Amino acid sequence: MTLHLRQANLADARLLSELGDNIYRAHFTHLWNSELEMNHYLAGEYFLPVLEQSLQDHSVCWYVAETDRPMGFAKVTDESTIPDTDISGSLLNKLYFDAAETGKGYGQLMFETIKARARNTGAKFLWLEVLEQNERACHFYNKLGMEHIKSTLFTTASQQSVIRIMGLSL
Repeated sequence: MTLHLRQANLADARLLSELGDNIYRAHFTHLWNSELEMNHYLAGEYFLPVLEQSLQDHSVCWYVAETDRPMGFAKVTDESTIPDTDISGSLLNKLYFDAAETGKGYGQLMFETIKARARNTGAKFLWLEVLEQNERACHFYNKLGMEHIKSTLFTTASQQSVIRIMGLSL
């Protein structure tokens, strides 16, 4: 099936909220010690007013991925600096697909679109954060040429997770 990517707009806020919550839970619930903490995290990311504000931010670009239905999305922030470094570029905040749609080449297509957009906006670097426990994603990004820059911790009241920061010169 052909993948169609389109830039999201304010009218897509509810769709992104539903996709974000459902896809995140399907992929990552098992990594959380506390459902309450996960729900708090998801509210901060996919609560409708949060998304509406993000969709109106000119330094942020959201994409919706569709075949016969919406089944994935991505978020990119322009001119973002890697914490505690002088490295700046486009930040790939999110690139998620419905679990049934992974492994079909859609992620690579979305990544190439994001890379081209970053170049077109004048970015010289593309970076992202990925959970070290998400070995499949780490391998995927390595395969696409991204290199490990540093690691940091994501900490909640009940757990710590290692985050790999990966990047690619454009």
